Amino acid sequence: MGIPPAPPYPIATDFVTVEIRQDRDHSGGRLLLMDGVEASHVDLDDPTRIMFEYLRHLVGVVDAMFPERDRLDALQVGGGPCTLARYLVATRKRARVMVVERDGGIVQVSRDHLALDDVPRLDVRVGDGREALRGIDAAALDLVVIDAFVGLMAPHALCTREFVADVRRVLRPGGLYAMNLIDVEPLELARAMAAGMLEQFPEVALIAEPAVLEHRTSGNVLLVASDRPLPPAALGRTLSRDAAPWEARTGRTLARMVEGHEPLSDDVAPTHQLARLAPLWGRVKQPPG
Repeated sequence: MGIPPAPPYPIATDFVTVEIRQDRDHSGGRLLLMDGVEASHVDLDDPTRIMFEYLRHLVGVVDAMFPERDRLDALQVGGGPCTLARYLVATRKRARVMVVERDGGIVQVSRDHLALDDVPRLDVRVGDGREALRGIDAAALDLVVIDAFVGLMAPHALCTREFVADVRRVLRPGGLYAMNLIDVEPLELARAMAAGMLEQFPEVALIAEPAVLEHRTSGNVLLVASDRPLPPAALGRTLSRDAAPWEARTGRTLARMVEGHEPLSDDVAPTHQLARLAPLWGRVKQPPG
C-alpha cells in the first residue's frame, strides 16, 4: 500500500489535538504535534530512522541488551504513532510487541494516516497501561517501556514503587525496564523513580543530556533497569557519539543522586517539583475514572 498523505487539518482525539506534518527531505517522515507541542516522529518508509534524541538513546540501550535481533517480547505503555514498536518489529524477525495507549483517538489517527495496520506482529490496544500490566503473566516479557504522559507529566500511577514491582514481576531474567519522563531541576521525580527502581533491580541507569543533569534546563530523562549488567558501551560511547550527546549516571554516582529521595507510592500524592509546577501550566484532560 502507498503511504497516506499527511492530513492538512488538525484532528481532535480523546485528550489532545493532533497535527501531522510531513518531513521536507523525507517523504515518509511524519512529525506529530499534540496540542501544539512536538510529541512524536515516525518514518513510514524507514522505521529504523529515529529522529527524537531520547528515543535514539533508548534504542541504543535496547540493541545493546538484545543484540541477536531475533525474538523479543515487549510491552510499551503510551504508544502515540508506535515509533519504537515499529523499530522493534523491523529489526527483529520474531519480535512481538504489545502497545497500550489510553487515547483511542490517537490510535485511530495512526491507523488512518500513519499506516499502523500495515505493521506486522504489533498488537495495539486502547486502555489503561497499569491494568494491562496486571493481566500479563509472570516472566512473560523481555522488555517493558513506559512512555506515557498527561500533559508534560508521567502519570503518577506509572511511577510508583508498586508499579515498578509489577514490572519486575512480568520481566524474564535478563529483561529490561525503561521509562521516559520529563523533569525539571532538581530532578526530584527522576530521583524518586530511580530510588523505586533500585528497590527491585540491581542495575539502574539515569540517562539525560548534560544540561538536564547539571540542572541548567528541563528535559527528557531515561531510566533503565535490569537484573543483569547494563552494557557499558550503550551507557558510554554510544551516548557520547550521538548527534545529541547524553550521559549516564550509574552505580555509586546514581546512589548519591537518589540519597534522601523516597520512592513514590500509590497511597501518597506526589510532591516533587514537577507536580507542584503542573497547575501553573493550565488544565489538562484527564483519563476517565
